[in-house]
Amino acid sequence: MRYNFCPNCGFKLEDIFKFCPMCGTSVARDGYASRTIEERYPAYPSRDYEYQRPVQTSLDKGKELFNAQDYANALPYLLENKDSNNYDIFYMIGYCYYKTNKADPNCEKYLKSAAELGHISAQATLGEYYYNLAEETKEVYKKGYDPNSGMSLESYQNLNSVIERYYNMALVYLSLAKNGGVK
Repeated sequence: MRYNFCPNCGFKLEDIFKFCPMCGTSVARDGYASRTIEERYPAYPSRDYEYQRPVQTSLDKGKELFNAQDYANALPYLLENKDSNNYDIFYMIGYCYYKTNKADPNCEKYLKSAAELGHISAQATLGEYYYNLAEETKEVYKKGYDPNSGMSLESYQNLNSVIERYYNMALVYLSLAKNGGVK
């Protein structure tokens, strides 16, 4: 026994039906009910294959993880695409480093690359990065000189200039971001 479907409501029909028992639509005219799907819709070939999900590139996966704020897992995927010279990718890589490991020199490197290419969010993040560095260095300076810390007295005495430089760099990048529209 062959089953077909009502063209109006989709109810499953047997060949013997002349009318759909659900909606009453005539299905026997022109042998409509006895025709196969291919006969009814010749423009659509039968599908003997399973739907396959499109292949996801490493960049797509990295962006997906970045947007989900999973920065540690997004970083390896984004790093695979670092040679593309795309300032959005540079920003995402720098931001991932910023969120996972601020001490990594790559954080500053990638954020600076994107910021210099005009990426406003990178400028804002870089300004925040420098501001946080200034604040952290200021805390070290407030504690006073400790000869057991491994820092020389000369380096400790130069911390004020380092703090000032970080604040100035933060001001520059935050100003650029603000002029670009970041609030």
